[in-house]
Amino acid sequence: MSTATFAELNQRYIKLADRCRAQWTFYQLLQGLAKHLAHDPPPPEVDFRETFERLKEVADNLNNPDTAQVQRLMDKVELHAELSDERLRAADQRISPSLLRRFFDRLSTRDEKVLLAVIKFYLDAPELDADVLDKLDVLFTRLAEIPRAEGGFLSRERHELERLTKPLLAGRPLPQIPQREVEILLEAILELRSDIMAKRTFSELMASGGLDRFRNLKRRLGPSLLHPQLLPALMESTVAIKNRFRTLWEEEEALILDDTNRVMELARQLERNPDLLTAEQREAIETFSRTRQRFEQARREDNLRTEDIQALRQSLTTVLEQFDAQQGAAPKPTPTLQEAEELGAPVPVTPSTPAESTPSAGDPLLHEYVNKIMFALELAGKDRPPAELVQAREVVALRLEPWEVEACLALGSGAVVQGTLAGERSKLFALAAALRLKADEEAREIDRLSKRSSERLAELLEQATQTLQRAAELDRRFTWLIEDALYRGDTEHLEKLYRSRFRLLRAYSGLWLIHHDRGGISPF
Repeated sequence: MSTATFAELNQRYIKLADRCRAQWTFYQLLQGLAKHLAHDPPPPEVDFRETFERLKEVADNLNNPDTAQVQRLMDKVELHAELSDERLRAADQRISPSLLRRFFDRLSTRDEKVLLAVIKFYLDAPELDADVLDKLDVLFTRLAEIPRAEGGFLSRERHELERLTKPLLAGRPLPQIPQREVEILLEAILELRSDIMAKRTFSELMASGGLDRFRNLKRRLGPSLLHPQLLPALMESTVAIKNRFRTLWEEEEALILDDTNRVMELARQLERNPDLLTAEQREAIETFSRTRQRFEQARREDNLRTEDIQALRQSLTTVLEQFDAQQGAAPKPTPTLQEAEELGAPVPVTPSTPAESTPSAGDPLLHEYVNKIMFALELAGKDRPPAELVQAREVVALRLEPWEVEACLALGSGAVVQGTLAGERSKLFALAAALRLKADEEAREIDRLSKRSSERLAELLEQATQTLQRAAELDRRFTWLIEDALYRGDTEHLEKLYRSRFRLLRAYSGLWLIHHDRGGISPF
Protein backbone atom coordinates (compact mmCIF):
# COMPACT_ATOMS: atom_id res chain seq x y z
CA MET A 1 0.00 0.00 0.00
CA SER A 2 1.49 3.37 -1.04
CA THR A 3 1.91 6.41 1.23
CA ALA A 4 -0.60 8.32 -0.88
CA THR A 5 -3.21 5.64 -0.26
CA PHE A 6 -2.61 5.79 3.47
CA ALA A 7 -3.00 9.57 3.32
CA GLU A 8 -6.22 9.32 1.31
CA LEU A 9 -7.72 6.85 3.78
CA ASN A 10 -6.78 9.05 6.71
CA GLN A 11 -8.31 12.13 5.06
CA ARG A 12 -11.45 10.21 4.23
CA TYR A 13 -11.69 9.02 7.84
CA ILE A 14 -11.20 12.53 9.24
CA LYS A 15 -13.98 13.94 7.03
CA LEU A 16 -16.26 11.04 7.89
CA ALA A 17 -15.66 11.47 11.63
CA ASP A 18 -16.31 15.23 11.35
CA ARG A 19 -19.55 14.57 9.51
CA CYS A 20 -20.76 12.13 12.16
CA ARG A 21 -19.85 14.51 14.99
CA ALA A 22 -21.73 17.31 13.22
CA GLN A 23 -24.78 15.05 12.90
CA TRP A 24 -24.56 14.12 16.58
CA THR A 25 -24.34 17.80 17.61
CA PHE A 26 -27.33 18.67 15.43
CA TYR A 27 -29.26 15.79 16.99
CA GLN A 28 -28.53 17.27 20.43
CA LEU A 29 -29.81 20.60 19.12
CA LEU A 30 -33.08 18.89 18.15
CA GLN A 31 -33.32 17.49 21.67
CA GLY A 32 -32.72 20.97 23.10
CA LEU A 33 -35.47 22.46 20.92
CA ALA A 34 -37.93 19.83 22.11
CA LYS A 35 -36.98 20.30 25.76
CA HIS A 36 -36.61 24.07 26.08
CA LEU A 37 -38.81 25.46 23.30
CA ALA A 38 -41.40 22.66 23.15
CA HIS A 39 -40.63 22.10 19.46
CA ASP A 40 -42.75 19.33 17.98
CA PRO A 41 -42.35 16.65 16.70
CA PRO A 42 -39.53 15.17 18.81
CA PRO A 43 -36.15 14.24 17.26
CA PRO A 44 -36.13 11.19 14.94
CA GLU A 45 -34.72 7.87 16.04
CA VAL A 46 -31.05 7.74 15.02
CA ASP A 47 -28.65 5.05 16.29
CA PHE A 48 -25.49 7.04 16.94
CA ARG A 49 -24.05 4.29 19.13
CA GLU A 50 -23.76 2.06 16.08
CA THR A 51 -22.26 4.95 14.09
CA PHE A 52 -19.48 5.59 16.58
CA GLU A 53 -18.80 1.88 17.10
CA ARG A 54 -18.26 1.51 13.36
CA LEU A 55 -16.05 4.61 13.33
CA LYS A 56 -13.97 3.09 16.11
CA GLU A 57 -13.62 -0.09 14.11
CA VAL A 58 -12.36 1.94 11.14
CA ALA A 59 -9.86 3.79 13.35
CA ASP A 60 -8.55 0.49 14.70
CA ASN A 61 -8.00 -0.80 11.14
CA LEU A 62 -6.53 2.30 9.46
CA ASN A 63 -3.07 0.72 9.41
CA ASN A 64 -4.37 -2.63 8.17
CA PRO A 65 -2.44 -3.69 5.03
CA ASP A 66 -5.72 -4.99 3.61
CA THR A 67 -6.88 -1.63 2.25
CA ALA A 68 -9.93 -3.15 0.59
CA GLN A 69 -11.25 -4.22 4.01
CA VAL A 70 -10.70 -0.68 5.41
CA GLN A 71 -12.55 0.82 2.46
CA ARG A 72 -15.46 -1.60 2.96
CA LEU A 73 -15.68 -0.58 6.63
CA MET A 74 -15.75 3.09 5.61
CA ASP A 75 -18.42 2.40 3.01
CA LYS A 76 -20.63 0.94 5.74
CA VAL A 77 -20.11 3.97 7.97
CA GLU A 78 -20.89 6.31 5.07
CA LEU A 79 -24.06 4.39 4.23
CA HIS A 80 -25.19 4.62 7.86
CA ALA A 81 -24.32 8.33 7.90
CA GLU A 82 -26.38 8.90 4.72
CA LEU A 83 -29.43 7.27 6.33
CA SER A 84 -28.98 9.39 9.46
CA ASP A 85 -28.54 12.50 7.34
CA GLU A 86 -31.86 11.94 5.55
CA ARG A 87 -33.74 11.74 8.87
CA LEU A 88 -31.99 14.73 10.39
CA ARG A 89 -32.54 16.95 7.35
CA ALA A 90 -36.21 15.98 7.25
CA ALA A 91 -36.42 17.14 10.88
CA ASP A 92 -34.53 20.33 10.01
CA GLN A 93 -37.16 21.33 7.45
CA ARG A 94 -39.54 21.94 10.37
CA ILE A 95 -37.10 24.35 12.06
CA SER A 96 -37.38 28.01 11.07
CA PRO A 97 -34.37 30.36 11.18
CA SER A 98 -36.09 32.38 13.92
CA LEU A 99 -36.52 29.25 16.06
CA LEU A 100 -32.84 28.44 15.63
CA ARG A 101 -31.95 32.00 16.68
CA ARG A 102 -34.18 31.79 19.75
CA PHE A 103 -32.53 28.53 20.80
CA PHE A 104 -29.00 29.93 20.67
CA ASP A 105 -30.11 33.19 22.32
CA ARG A 106 -31.36 31.14 25.29
CA LEU A 107 -28.12 29.24 25.74
CA SER A 108 -26.31 30.46 28.84
CA THR A 109 -22.93 29.40 27.48
CA ARG A 110 -21.23 30.07 24.14
CA ASP A 111 -19.52 26.86 23.09
CA GLU A 112 -17.61 27.58 19.91
CA LYS A 113 -17.27 23.85 19.15
CA VAL A 114 -21.05 23.42 19.16
CA LEU A 115 -21.50 26.33 16.76
CA LEU A 116 -18.81 25.05 14.41
CA ALA A 117 -20.32 21.56 14.38
CA VAL A 118 -23.84 22.82 13.59
CA ILE A 119 -22.43 25.09 10.86
CA LYS A 120 -20.67 22.04 9.35
CA PHE A 121 -23.97 20.16 9.38
CA TYR A 122 -25.65 22.90 7.35
CA LEU A 123 -22.67 23.32 5.01
CA ASP A 124 -22.94 19.59 4.24
CA ALA A 125 -26.50 20.10 2.97
CA PRO A 126 -27.07 18.80 -0.58
CA GLU A 127 -28.37 22.24 -1.58
CA LEU A 128 -27.82 25.65 0.01
CA ASP A 129 -31.37 26.96 -0.45
CA ALA A 130 -32.70 30.20 1.10
CA ASP A 131 -33.78 28.47 4.32
CA VAL A 132 -30.36 26.88 4.91
CA LEU A 133 -28.59 30.15 4.12
CA ASP A 134 -30.79 32.06 6.60
CA LYS A 135 -29.84 29.53 9.29
CA LEU A 136 -26.17 29.80 8.40
CA ASP A 137 -26.50 33.58 8.69
CA VAL A 138 -27.86 33.15 12.24
CA LEU A 139 -25.03 30.78 13.18
CA PHE A 140 -22.20 32.81 11.64
CA THR A 141 -23.52 35.93 13.41
CA ARG A 142 -23.50 34.06 16.70
CA LEU A 143 -19.95 32.91 15.98
CA ALA A 144 -18.85 36.51 15.37
CA GLU A 145 -20.28 37.88 18.64
CA ILE A 146 -18.38 38.50 21.86
CA PRO A 147 -20.73 39.41 24.76
CA ARG A 148 -20.09 42.66 26.64
CA ALA A 149 -20.63 42.89 30.41
CA GLU A 150 -22.83 45.99 30.02
CA GLY A 151 -24.96 44.35 27.32
CA GLY A 152 -24.70 43.97 23.57
CA PHE A 153 -21.82 42.43 21.68
CA LEU A 154 -18.44 43.14 20.22
CA SER A 155 -17.43 41.66 16.88
CA ARG A 156 -14.40 39.44 16.59
CA GLU A 157 -11.46 40.93 14.73
CA ARG A 158 -11.42 40.40 10.95
CA HIS A 159 -8.39 38.09 11.06
CA GLU A 160 -10.12 35.97 13.72
CA LEU A 161 -13.27 35.69 11.60
CA GLU A 162 -11.18 34.63 8.60
CA ARG A 163 -9.36 32.05 10.73
CA LEU A 164 -12.65 30.50 11.83
CA THR A 165 -14.46 30.56 8.49
CA LYS A 166 -11.68 29.53 6.12
CA PRO A 167 -11.51 25.82 7.16
CA LEU A 168 -15.32 25.63 7.26
CA LEU A 169 -15.64 26.82 3.66
CA ALA A 170 -12.71 24.84 2.30
CA GLY A 171 -14.73 21.70 1.64
CA ARG A 172 -17.72 23.43 0.04
CA PRO A 173 -17.55 24.46 -3.64
CA LEU A 174 -18.93 27.98 -4.00
CA PRO A 175 -19.79 30.17 -7.01
CA GLN A 176 -16.86 32.16 -8.36
CA ILE A 177 -17.25 35.95 -8.28
CA PRO A 178 -15.05 38.37 -10.26
CA GLN A 179 -12.83 40.39 -7.95
CA ARG A 180 -14.28 43.70 -9.19
CA GLU A 181 -17.77 42.50 -8.27
CA VAL A 182 -16.52 41.45 -4.82
CA GLU A 183 -15.17 44.97 -4.29
CA ILE A 184 -18.48 46.52 -5.34
CA LEU A 185 -20.38 44.25 -2.92
CA LEU A 186 -18.00 45.11 -0.09
CA GLU A 187 -18.64 48.81 -0.73
CA ALA A 188 -22.40 48.20 -0.71
CA ILE A 189 -22.17 46.35 2.62
CA LEU A 190 -20.14 49.17 4.17
CA GLU A 191 -22.51 51.83 2.83
CA LEU A 192 -25.58 50.08 4.21
CA ARG A 193 -23.89 49.58 7.55
CA SER A 194 -22.89 53.26 7.77
CA ASP A 195 -26.41 54.38 6.87
CA ILE A 196 -27.99 52.23 9.59
CA MET A 197 -25.44 53.22 12.23
CA ALA A 198 -26.19 56.92 11.57
CA LYS A 199 -29.86 56.59 12.59
CA ARG A 200 -30.58 58.29 15.92
CA THR A 201 -34.03 56.91 16.80
CA PHE A 202 -35.86 53.64 16.32
CA SER A 203 -38.58 55.33 14.27
CA GLU A 204 -35.94 56.85 12.00
CA LEU A 205 -34.32 53.44 11.58
CA MET A 206 -37.62 51.80 10.66
CA ALA A 207 -38.59 54.57 8.26
CA SER A 208 -35.24 54.39 6.45
CA GLY A 209 -35.76 50.78 5.36
CA GLY A 210 -32.06 50.10 5.95
CA LEU A 211 -32.65 46.82 7.77
CA ASP A 212 -34.77 45.49 4.92
CA ARG A 213 -32.15 46.51 2.36
CA PHE A 214 -29.42 44.76 4.33
CA ARG A 215 -31.50 41.57 4.64
CA ASN A 216 -32.38 41.68 0.96
CA LEU A 217 -28.73 42.10 0.01
CA LYS A 218 -27.80 38.94 1.92
CA ARG A 219 -30.66 37.01 0.35
CA ARG A 220 -29.79 38.16 -3.18
CA LEU A 221 -26.25 36.96 -2.66
CA GLY A 222 -27.50 33.40 -2.20
CA PRO A 223 -24.61 30.93 -1.76
CA SER A 224 -22.20 33.75 -2.67
CA LEU A 225 -22.86 35.01 0.87
CA LEU A 226 -20.25 32.40 1.88
CA HIS A 227 -17.52 33.92 -0.30
CA PRO A 228 -14.35 34.04 1.87
CA GLN A 229 -14.03 37.83 1.41
CA LEU A 230 -17.71 38.70 1.77
CA LEU A 231 -18.61 36.48 4.73
CA PRO A 232 -16.33 38.15 7.35
CA ALA A 233 -17.52 41.62 6.25
CA LEU A 234 -21.14 40.50 6.53
CA MET A 235 -20.51 38.97 9.96
CA GLU A 236 -18.92 42.19 11.25
CA SER A 237 -21.71 44.34 9.83
CA THR A 238 -24.48 42.12 11.14
CA VAL A 239 -23.12 42.31 14.69
CA ALA A 240 -22.75 46.12 14.46
CA ILE A 241 -26.28 46.54 13.05
CA LYS A 242 -27.68 44.16 15.65
CA ASN A 243 -26.11 46.30 18.40
CA ARG A 244 -27.51 49.50 16.90
CA PHE A 245 -30.97 47.97 16.64
CA ARG A 246 -30.77 46.82 20.28
CA THR A 247 -29.75 50.26 21.56
CA LEU A 248 -32.45 52.12 19.65
CA TRP A 249 -35.06 49.49 20.53
CA GLU A 250 -34.37 49.83 24.26
CA GLU A 251 -35.01 53.55 24.00
CA GLU A 252 -38.15 53.00 21.93
CA GLU A 253 -39.37 50.30 24.31
CA ALA A 254 -39.35 52.79 27.20
CA LEU A 255 -41.37 55.24 25.10
CA ILE A 256 -43.81 52.53 24.03
CA LEU A 257 -44.29 51.50 27.66
CA ASP A 258 -45.09 55.08 28.67
CA ASP A 259 -47.52 55.53 25.78
CA THR A 260 -49.09 52.12 26.43
CA ASN A 261 -49.74 53.03 30.07
CA ARG A 262 -51.20 56.34 28.97
CA VAL A 263 -53.53 54.72 26.44
CA MET A 264 -54.62 52.00 28.88
CA GLU A 265 -55.36 54.64 31.50
CA LEU A 266 -57.26 56.68 28.91
CA ALA A 267 -59.28 53.60 27.87
CA ARG A 268 -60.30 52.92 31.49
CA GLN A 269 -61.28 56.53 32.00
CA LEU A 270 -63.35 56.59 28.82
CA GLU A 271 -65.12 53.39 29.90
CA ARG A 272 -66.35 55.31 32.94
CA ASN A 273 -67.46 58.16 30.64
CA PRO A 274 -68.86 56.35 27.57
CA ASP A 275 -70.61 59.50 26.33
CA LEU A 276 -67.18 61.02 25.61
CA LEU A 277 -66.03 58.05 23.52
CA THR A 278 -66.41 58.48 19.75
CA ALA A 279 -66.76 55.59 17.29
CA GLU A 280 -63.30 56.33 15.87
CA GLN A 281 -61.75 56.26 19.34
CA ARG A 282 -63.47 52.98 20.17
CA GLU A 283 -62.16 51.38 16.98
CA ALA A 284 -58.66 52.77 17.58
CA ILE A 285 -58.60 51.42 21.15
CA GLU A 286 -59.79 47.99 19.98
CA THR A 287 -57.05 47.95 17.33
CA PHE A 288 -54.51 48.88 20.01
CA SER A 289 -55.71 46.03 22.24
CA ARG A 290 -55.33 43.47 19.45
CA THR A 291 -51.87 44.65 18.38
CA ARG A 292 -50.72 44.81 21.99
CA GLN A 293 -51.80 41.20 22.56
CA ARG A 294 -49.82 40.08 19.50
CA PHE A 295 -46.86 42.15 20.65
CA GLU A 296 -46.87 40.68 24.18
CA GLN A 297 -47.29 37.13 22.90
CA ALA A 298 -44.38 37.53 20.49
CA ARG A 299 -42.21 38.99 23.25
CA ARG A 300 -43.05 36.10 25.61
CA GLU A 301 -42.04 33.67 22.88
CA ASP A 302 -38.79 35.59 22.16
CA ASN A 303 -40.02 36.03 18.60
CA LEU A 304 -40.67 39.77 18.47
CA ARG A 305 -40.48 41.10 14.91
CA THR A 306 -40.16 44.64 13.65
CA GLU A 307 -43.64 44.27 12.13
CA ASP A 308 -45.10 43.71 15.62
CA ILE A 309 -43.29 46.76 16.99
CA GLN A 310 -44.38 49.01 14.13
CA ALA A 311 -48.01 47.85 14.39
CA LEU A 312 -48.10 48.64 18.12
CA ARG A 313 -46.46 52.03 17.63
CA GLN A 314 -48.95 52.91 14.87
CA SER A 315 -51.93 51.89 17.01
CA LEU A 316 -50.61 53.93 19.97
CA THR A 317 -50.05 56.97 17.77
CA THR A 318 -53.58 56.72 16.32
CA VAL A 319 -55.24 56.62 19.74
CA LEU A 320 -53.18 59.47 21.16
CA GLU A 321 -53.61 61.66 18.07
CA GLN A 322 -57.38 61.18 18.15
CA PHE A 323 -57.55 62.05 21.83
CA ASP A 324 -55.30 65.09 21.39
CA ALA A 325 -57.44 66.24 18.46
CA GLN A 326 -60.56 65.88 20.59
CA GLN A 327 -58.94 67.86 23.40
CA GLY A 328 -58.00 70.63 21.00
CA ALA A 329 -61.34 70.74 19.18
CA ALA A 330 -63.50 73.82 19.54
CA PRO A 331 -66.13 74.60 20.53
CA LYS A 332 -66.70 72.01 23.26
CA PRO A 333 -68.63 72.03 26.52
CA THR A 334 -66.78 72.83 29.72
CA PRO A 335 -66.20 69.53 31.53
CA THR A 336 -67.13 69.01 35.12
CA LEU A 337 -64.40 68.75 37.73
CA GLN A 338 -64.72 64.95 37.90
CA GLU A 339 -64.67 64.55 34.10
CA ALA A 340 -61.65 66.81 33.70
CA GLU A 341 -59.68 64.97 36.37
CA GLU A 342 -60.53 61.55 34.93
CA LEU A 343 -59.53 62.60 31.43
CA GLY A 344 -56.30 64.25 32.57
CA ALA A 345 -57.46 67.60 31.18
CA PRO A 346 -56.92 71.00 32.83
CA VAL A 347 -59.69 71.72 35.33
CA PRO A 348 -61.73 74.86 34.66
CA VAL A 349 -61.03 77.53 37.28
CA THR A 350 -63.24 80.50 38.05
CA PRO A 351 -62.59 83.26 40.56
CA SER A 352 -65.49 82.10 42.71
CA THR A 353 -64.29 78.48 43.01
CA PRO A 354 -60.58 78.44 43.81
CA ALA A 355 -60.85 75.11 45.57
CA GLU A 356 -61.60 73.35 42.30
CA SER A 357 -58.07 73.52 40.86
CA THR A 358 -56.14 70.28 40.63
CA PRO A 359 -52.74 69.71 42.26
CA SER A 360 -51.07 70.05 38.87
CA ALA A 361 -52.72 73.38 38.03
CA GLY A 362 -50.05 75.87 37.11
CA ASP A 363 -47.43 73.09 37.26
CA PRO A 364 -47.42 71.28 33.89
CA LEU A 365 -44.01 69.77 34.71
CA LEU A 366 -45.63 67.47 37.28
CA HIS A 367 -49.03 66.99 35.65
CA GLU A 368 -48.24 63.49 34.36
CA TYR A 369 -46.89 62.25 37.70
CA VAL A 370 -49.74 63.67 39.74
CA ASN A 371 -52.11 61.84 37.41
CA LYS A 372 -50.17 58.60 37.94
CA ILE A 373 -50.69 58.90 41.68
CA MET A 374 -54.38 59.75 41.32
CA PHE A 375 -54.95 56.87 38.93
CA ALA A 376 -53.20 54.38 41.23
CA LEU A 377 -55.27 55.55 44.20
CA GLU A 378 -58.44 55.20 42.17
CA LEU A 379 -57.53 51.63 41.17
CA ALA A 380 -56.78 50.74 44.79
CA GLY A 381 -60.08 52.18 46.05
CA LYS A 382 -60.25 55.73 47.38
CA ASP A 383 -62.65 54.74 50.17
CA ARG A 384 -59.89 52.91 52.07
CA PRO A 385 -57.94 54.66 54.86
CA PRO A 386 -54.66 56.31 53.70
CA ALA A 387 -52.60 54.04 55.96
CA GLU A 388 -54.01 51.03 54.07
CA LEU A 389 -53.78 52.64 50.66
CA VAL A 390 -50.00 53.13 50.86
CA GLN A 391 -49.65 49.33 51.16
CA ALA A 392 -52.12 48.49 48.39
CA ARG A 393 -50.72 46.53 45.48
CA GLU A 394 -51.50 49.31 43.02
CA VAL A 395 -49.90 52.03 45.19
CA VAL A 396 -47.01 50.46 47.12
CA ALA A 397 -44.50 50.96 44.28
CA LEU A 398 -45.07 54.73 44.50
CA ARG A 399 -43.71 54.74 48.08
CA LEU A 400 -46.13 57.37 49.38
CA GLU A 401 -46.69 58.53 52.95
CA PRO A 402 -50.24 58.29 54.38
CA TRP A 403 -50.55 62.10 54.66
CA GLU A 404 -49.45 62.43 51.02
CA VAL A 405 -52.21 60.02 50.01
CA GLU A 406 -54.66 62.03 52.09
CA ALA A 407 -53.50 65.26 50.44
CA CYS A 408 -53.86 63.83 46.91
CA LEU A 409 -57.35 62.52 47.66
CA ALA A 410 -58.42 65.85 49.14
CA LEU A 411 -57.12 67.78 46.14
CA GLY A 412 -58.68 65.32 43.71
CA SER A 413 -62.08 65.68 45.35
CA GLY A 414 -61.84 69.49 45.44
CA ALA A 415 -62.01 69.54 49.23
CA VAL A 416 -58.99 71.82 49.65
CA VAL A 417 -59.39 75.59 49.67
CA GLN A 418 -56.55 77.30 47.83
CA GLY A 419 -54.80 80.17 49.54
CA THR A 420 -55.15 78.74 53.05
CA LEU A 421 -52.27 77.32 55.07
CA ALA A 422 -53.83 73.85 55.13
CA GLY A 423 -54.46 73.98 51.39
CA GLU A 424 -50.89 75.02 50.58
CA ARG A 425 -49.57 72.27 52.83
CA SER A 426 -51.71 69.61 51.11
CA LYS A 427 -50.72 70.86 47.68
CA LEU A 428 -47.04 70.76 48.67
CA PHE A 429 -47.32 67.18 49.94
CA ALA A 430 -48.91 66.07 46.65
CA LEU A 431 -46.43 67.91 44.43
CA ALA A 432 -43.44 66.69 46.45
CA ALA A 433 -44.60 63.08 46.06
CA ALA A 434 -45.02 63.56 42.30
CA LEU A 435 -41.61 65.21 41.99
CA ARG A 436 -39.96 62.31 43.85
CA LEU A 437 -41.39 59.91 41.29
CA LYS A 438 -40.13 62.06 38.45
CA ALA A 439 -36.65 62.51 39.91
CA ASP A 440 -36.18 58.79 40.65
CA GLU A 441 -37.40 57.82 37.18
CA GLU A 442 -35.10 60.30 35.45
CA ALA A 443 -32.09 59.20 37.52
CA ARG A 444 -32.63 55.57 36.48
CA GLU A 445 -33.09 56.54 32.84
CA ILE A 446 -29.96 58.73 32.80
CA ASP A 447 -27.95 55.84 34.21
CA ARG A 448 -29.37 53.43 31.62
CA LEU A 449 -28.82 55.72 28.64
CA SER A 450 -25.31 56.71 29.71
CA LYS A 451 -24.24 53.07 29.77
CA ARG A 452 -25.34 52.75 26.15
CA SER A 453 -24.02 56.11 24.90
CA SER A 454 -27.50 57.04 23.71
CA GLU A 455 -28.15 60.22 21.75
CA ARG A 456 -31.21 60.80 23.95
CA LEU A 457 -29.00 61.38 26.99
CA ALA A 458 -28.47 65.09 26.26
CA GLU A 459 -32.22 65.64 25.93
CA LEU A 460 -32.90 63.81 29.19
CA LEU A 461 -30.18 65.76 31.06
CA GLU A 462 -31.82 69.00 29.97
CA GLN A 463 -35.19 67.70 31.14
CA ALA A 464 -33.67 66.71 34.50
CA THR A 465 -32.34 70.25 34.90
CA GLN A 466 -35.94 71.48 35.08
CA THR A 467 -36.74 68.80 37.64
CA LEU A 468 -33.83 69.94 39.82
CA GLN A 469 -34.99 73.55 39.60
CA ARG A 470 -38.50 72.58 40.68
CA ALA A 471 -37.12 70.46 43.53
CA ALA A 472 -35.18 73.45 44.86
CA GLU A 473 -38.35 75.53 44.69
CA LEU A 474 -40.39 72.93 46.60
CA ASP A 475 -37.64 72.63 49.20
CA ARG A 476 -37.92 76.38 49.85
CA ARG A 477 -41.66 75.94 50.36
CA PHE A 478 -41.02 73.16 52.86
CA THR A 479 -38.54 75.39 54.68
CA TRP A 480 -41.10 78.19 54.94
CA LEU A 481 -43.85 75.89 56.26
CA ILE A 482 -41.51 74.27 58.77
CA GLU A 483 -40.31 77.65 60.07
CA ASP A 484 -43.92 78.85 60.29
CA ALA A 485 -44.93 75.72 62.23
CA LEU A 486 -42.02 76.21 64.65
CA TYR A 487 -42.88 79.89 65.09
CA ARG A 488 -46.52 79.09 65.89
CA GLY A 489 -45.71 76.00 67.95
CA ASP A 490 -47.74 73.83 65.61
CA THR A 491 -46.24 70.36 66.18
CA GLU A 492 -49.13 68.39 64.66
CA HIS A 493 -47.74 68.58 61.09
CA LEU A 494 -44.07 69.19 61.85
CA GLU A 495 -42.90 65.56 61.61
CA LYS A 496 -44.84 65.06 58.37
CA LEU A 497 -43.24 68.15 56.86
CA TYR A 498 -39.76 67.04 57.89
CA ARG A 499 -40.24 63.50 56.57
CA SER A 500 -41.67 64.55 53.18
CA ARG A 501 -38.97 67.19 52.83
CA PHE A 502 -36.12 64.78 53.58
CA ARG A 503 -37.55 62.20 51.18
CA LEU A 504 -37.69 64.88 48.50
CA LEU A 505 -34.10 65.91 49.29
CA ARG A 506 -32.98 62.30 48.96
CA ALA A 507 -34.47 62.00 45.45
CA TYR A 508 -33.22 65.52 44.64
CA SER A 509 -29.63 64.74 45.67
CA GLY A 510 -29.61 61.39 43.87
CA LEU A 511 -30.71 63.02 40.62
CA TRP A 512 -28.28 65.93 41.07
CA LEU A 513 -25.31 63.59 41.55
CA ILE A 514 -25.95 61.42 38.49
CA HIS A 515 -26.97 64.50 36.45
CA HIS A 516 -23.65 66.16 37.36
CA ASP A 517 -21.58 63.00 36.78
CA ARG A 518 -23.05 62.46 33.31
CA GLY A 519 -22.27 66.00 32.16
CA GLY A 520 -25.53 67.79 32.89
CA ILE A 521 -25.50 71.59 33.13
CA SER A 522 -26.04 72.78 36.70
CA PRO A 523 -29.36 74.59 37.14
CA PHE A 524 -27.81 76.93 39.75
